[in-house]
Amino acid sequence: MGSGVKVVGAPGARRRDEVNETDDASEEAALDGGGRRSAKAGRPPVVPGRTTRIVLAVLAVAGIAGTIIFERAWSNLNGQNAMASQARSAATTFLDDLTNFSAKTVDSDFARLTAMATGDFATQANRFFNSSIRQQLETALASSRGQVRDMYVQNVTGNQAQVYAVIDQLYVNRTLSAPQSDVLRVVVQMVDNGGTQKVSDVTVLEGPSLASPSPSGG
Repeated sequence: MGSGVKVVGAPGARRRDEVNETDDASEEAALDGGGRRSAKAGRPPVVPGRTTRIVLAVLAVAGIAGTIIFERAWSNLNGQNAMASQARSAATTFLDDLTNFSAKTVDSDFARLTAMATGDFATQANRFFNSSIRQQLETALASSRGQVRDMYVQNVTGNQAQVYAVIDQLYVNRTLSAPQSDVLRVVVQMVDNGGTQKVSDVTVLEGPSLASPSPSGG
């Protein structure tokens, strides 16, 4: 009959359940595991534009520059820390030699002090620790014992460091009935001279009290 009604089971017809299953399968393929529609379901892939690429390039360059700056700052900090540590150690040795001597060993004690001096202080040390001073100390039977109580590095600039120290000193000579004690407050300027720490300046902020007899008895 030519009524246009499709006969069930005809070759070109699909059952309703087959149509529903096919549609459901297509819908599931279009969704990802989180229930969101997948890009494969007709959404075109996102391609970074020129502006995005420029921004990414700038960020990459900025990241590299920041790394370089950080490394330089870290290197400078390590260098300052190393200089401070070396200056502190050398200053301790110098102050120990300066405040620990005896009439019998004064020559070798002062020789170590002048060996650590440089610049203007080397001239001053050679003039001060001369044979006349040594003879006076030997004649007076003078001796001194000092111990660093506190010490810290005030600043580091290039190859120089400024070290502040507080020293407890006990000294005696033949004119004293008993040992005398004093507190020394000293600022020592250290300089890295070819890998060796030297003393370029010494400033005594507080020395032996005026009421105390000098080691030479004068």
